[in-house]
Amino acid sequence: MRNVTVEFLNKKKVEILDGATWLPEVERAEFFSDLADWAYAQYEALSIDADCEMQDYENDNQ
Repeated sequence: MRNVTVEFLNKKKVEILDGATWLPEVERAEFFSDLADWAYAQYEALSIDADCEMQDYENDNQ
């Protein structure tokens, strides 16, 4: 990853950890589970979008 991306991600990690530290243990586990589910769903959505953009234009015109 580019340095700017790593720096951005590290800042978000700190924010997330700061926000989660005050949660009770059970809520903290649910929070991180929901966060993981959300992150993976976003990854999948972006992957689908990228797949849709990559078309075979040579065969589309036939």
